[in-house]
Amino acid sequence: MRKDPRPKEYMYWKQLMKHLKWNYRDESTFFNTNFVYPRQLEIHLPGDHRRACDLACSHCAGRYFIKGLGRWELDALELLNKLEGKVPYHIYGGAYTEPMLNPYFLTFLATTKKYGNHFGIHTSGTQLLRLEKNQGWLTELNELSTDATDYLSVSIDAGQSEDWAINKGAKDEKIFYEILKGVNKAARIRDKAGKGHAIRLCYLISDQCNTGQNFESISNFAKAAGVDSLRFSIPFAHYKRDFTDVRHYKKNVEDFNDDRYYERLLPYLSNSKSDRPYIFYTGPEFTDIDKYTFTQCIYGYYQITLGADGYMYKCSTTATPTAKHCRLGKITKSLTLFRRAIMSNYNPDWDCRLMCFDESLRCNRMGLEINRRYSENI
Repeated sequence: MRKDPRPKEYMYWKQLMKHLKWNYRDESTFFNTNFVYPRQLEIHLPGDHRRACDLACSHCAGRYFIKGLGRWELDALELLNKLEGKVPYHIYGGAYTEPMLNPYFLTFLATTKKYGNHFGIHTSGTQLLRLEKNQGWLTELNELSTDATDYLSVSIDAGQSEDWAINKGAKDEKIFYEILKGVNKAARIRDKAGKGHAIRLCYLISDQCNTGQNFESISNFAKAAGVDSLRFSIPFAHYKRDFTDVRHYKKNVEDFNDDRYYERLLPYLSNSKSDRPYIFYTGPEFTDIDKYTFTQCIYGYYQITLGADGYMYKCSTTATPTAKHCRLGKITKSLTLFRRAIMSNYNPDWDCRLMCFDESLRCNRMGLEINRRYSENI
């Protein structure tokens, strides 16, 4: 059995416990009447209101979701100001949206840092170079960042431009080089400033991009650019797929390719977690469909999500009109209503099997780890 290669940033149960203890709470907090803010707020900005994303990735987890887009940014910004930093981490990503398309994004990041919170950004990277040229966006991002707890994560998913374009549904393979230039620019800005956010690359291995040439190319780039990490993994099955289909995917894609990809990646993987960049591979065990055996959900203590469609949701993987029954109310500027939504998320009667699994909905790797650890400890 391989050793767990994950750095501390990927140890979600430990992060939750640290957060609760920082708030003078512990695991006894779960499902009692004490109010505690979650560790993080995930914010799915609604693209540019005309389109959710500028790519069409074959492995997009939200490919089969209804992709609603609302106009709620001003209410959310007012809420962040009223919170005054009480939710320590703000994660900008999307179940089906690209945050860097949104015209309010830099304002959100500035508001996050105004109160000493940390940000995390999950992006395809297609807009990095353009926004730096037109707005000095990456320069401003570095100026806003405090330390390496803040991070910019780019889903690169290929090492060759032609393969990238096919895999990501892009019409122009030249965009791949713009992404690399954007990442390199972010690293150079950070080097010059002598401080700033972490820069991470994520590589979901598809049939199109599983060659040694792709792996070597992106590994060499990561080293030359000086990013903090490069994570390889097999994309999990799309959300909103019947669990029987997901088990077929596990057998035919994840289990079949796990050892093959690991052996192919060995020449490029780091020997120590202190390496920079730290290059590692996480296997499909962290999203294994056969581990969804729990019935209660405590993920709300880790995170609440502002969905792109204008509603608050139990978690980031149900933040879509496809899962209306997982809504906690409309996104609001009212602190009272927001706190009420948080408390409603701490629901001991929410049956994961009935409300999520039977509806072809499931946790991400964070929710899976946290809910399994809780179920094992009760």
